Amino acid sequence: MKTIKTMSTLLLLLSLLLGYTSCDDELIDETTEEEVVDPGEGDNEGEGDGNGDEGNGDDEGENGDDGDRPIIEGQTFTEQMIIDGEENNGLIIRNCTFENTGDHGIIIKNVNDVLIQNCTFRNLKYTAIRFLADCESNNVIIEDNDIYNIEANGIHGAETHYNTIIRNNRIHDVALVPENGSHGMYFYGKDFLIEGNTVYNVGVEEGKGSGINVRTCGTIARNKVYNTHKDGISYSIDHPGYNGTLLIENNVVYSNPRNNIRIMGGANESKIGKAIVRFNTVISDNTNTPISLATGDLPDTEFEVYGNILINAGGSNKYIGYSSSHELEFESKNLTATGDIGFVDYEGRDLRITASSSANNYAVGLTTYPKDDFDNVDVREESNLDAGAYMVK
Repeated sequence: MKTIKTMSTLLLLLSLLLGYTSCDDELIDETTEEEVVDPGEGDNEGEGDGNGDEGNGDDEGENGDDGDRPIIEGQTFTEQMIIDGEENNGLIIRNCTFENTGDHGIIIKNVNDVLIQNCTFRNLKYTAIRFLADCESNNVIIEDNDIYNIEANGIHGAETHYNTIIRNNRIHDVALVPENGSHGMYFYGKDFLIEGNTVYNVGVEEGKGSGINVRTCGTIARNKVYNTHKDGISYSIDHPGYNGTLLIENNVVYSNPRNNIRIMGGANESKIGKAIVRFNTVISDNTNTPISLATGDLPDTEFEVYGNILINAGGSNKYIGYSSSHELEFESKNLTATGDIGFVDYEGRDLRITASSSANNYAVGLTTYPKDDFDNVDVREESNLDAGAYMVK
């Protein structure tokens, strides 16, 4: 039985590595460029905040029961892997390394229920994990991976890839060649969950390099995003929004030069129906507003912004940018300041709050809130509700 399973895995590997079947036009366009990889001196340690194993929603983790799912484990790949076709449904790729491929790391095409876990992606010419356009996937989980020294986006997902979970990954030193890609994550598939990731050092040119950039509906929670060359977390409408909800909560976002959280508008006819930005800790190092909302361009979108800590360290008393035609009482529902409001270590960016912080009990009176905080601890209750991503423990 063990021999049969080994042979099956080998056959599966061959089919993955040789499996160019359909939907390849966009891939071919990208991989014909002659740019040479510069591996650099990256490491895969990341920063570690918010990257615990707790998570939620998936019971197929490292300690779960893998059942009869095909598994590729503990291997090193120097050529890109293509996962395509229903015969690969349920595939687990675990504890593998993808490096120096001269291309992408993994291409995801027409496949469901794939788990990519505890892998390292480094020194790649294009994207570490790419969900190919005009192909489909459902319930792909990407968790606990290290992604660094990538010339393009860390993770890139197209419209027809649904219910994707991107959780507890460490993504840094990516988008190193702007024409190849300019984001830590660039995702526009429907109903995503982007949770517990640490994203930093994105891009090399001012104005090119956002940490997490999405174009549709889903949830962005408990991520730490800093030191990009553009926005920390952003949304734009040039892909279908399905009139769905974009929820941005419990994130720690700072030191991003344009806006730390930005919701952009435009002429696209398919937009999100609601944007909720709540219980984030956001610091702007310049006079730009920590949060920017294109409310004038999104007149039919409902906005809710509350329970956040918003620091404008550049000295401006502007904290949320929005159209004057929208009469919204945003700032009264958020704690705003130009400096330390009682963080554990403001200068060192340990943005947990102390018992003496003005954020302590600041949000009492709000009736809707995430039950867990940035540390994924169930500590929030209506009578003891602190502003920002962290609760006083």
